[in-house]
Amino acid sequence: MKDSRNGNQRPDAGVAIIYVAVFLLSSLWLVSLAIDMGKLMATKTELQAAADAAALAGASSINPLTGTVVQDSARARATYTASRNRAFEEKQRAVIIDPLTDINFPTPTRVRVRVHREEATGNAVVTTFAQTLGVDHLNVTADATAEAQQLTDICEGLAPFAPIEPPNGTPYSTDCNTSYALKVGSGQQQQGNFQLLDYPSCNEGPCAGVGGGANAVRCYTINGYSCCVGIGSEFISTEPGNKVGPLKQALTTRWDEDTDKTSHCYENYTGNGKRVFICPMIESFDVNGKKLVRIKGFAAFFLQQKPTGGGQGSVATGQFIKYVAPGQAGSEPPVSTGIYGVHLVE
Repeated sequence: MKDSRNGNQRPDAGVAIIYVAVFLLSSLWLVSLAIDMGKLMATKTELQAAADAAALAGASSINPLTGTVVQDSARARATYTASRNRAFEEKQRAVIIDPLTDINFPTPTRVRVRVHREEATGNAVVTTFAQTLGVDHLNVTADATAEAQQLTDICEGLAPFAPIEPPNGTPYSTDCNTSYALKVGSGQQQQGNFQLLDYPSCNEGPCAGVGGGANAVRCYTINGYSCCVGIGSEFISTEPGNKVGPLKQALTTRWDEDTDKTSHCYENYTGNGKRVFICPMIESFDVNGKKLVRIKGFAAFFLQQKPTGGGQGSVATGQFIKYVAPGQAGSEPPVSTGIYGVHLVE
């Protein structure tokens, strides 16, 4: 007997199965492509981070005497910094750039870095699933430009000391054999002020909420002030009193935390920066008691020896240096003390 069910079989059942198969295959291709696109986007982010870091490192090779980037040093720093980053090829590998072709100098104070994953240089991103569509490799590039400028605002790490602006615009000598007192003692006839500052209350950084007085001087000497101070500011107050004990304790802490306790000159220094202090420069400390003073610029100071002495002598003596510091470059021209900052411009 003929099975009557055969007569009810749908003639398009086989076509539906084909449609389902095509849909599933298309979906698989789309999901696979999405995975490779995610890898591509991750690589782009990694390469951009490497380019930014390399450009900033290159721009930090500033010659403080001329205000221009030292190109050989910039190439070396940028290349090394890029290599400390990783990005995808087939898997994550170090970012290697050519110091001659991938680094250029649009202006004497700018460094431009190009990092890449490209088939032409044999390091393109290898796809995983897009190969089924005939796409074996993907090219990804990133660029960054950094610039070095003299700083008009410093927003991190300021010590509570304030050297006086050099007379007649003559810069402080940075010669190792020329030492300065960063903070003078009570025998210096300073009318109750000894080159210390009382910064406004700041709710950022390790000294947030520290208040004023000796505790603030100690904390800012060890950790630095974490809010912005700019040239032309007239709201910075002096901190009367010698504060010898807290200062000596704080300076000794900085000294002991440094990894180089032997170098007498900054030119030979190999430490971690604990013996370097960034300070505002002011017009004059010829004031009685707590008074407002005007910020004229910034200076960097290298502590040459472990602090000694009592209230009658200088607590901190050392060498003024040229330095790259965190901060901002504004429109008001700074006193030329060789304090530079680097920032991304493109």
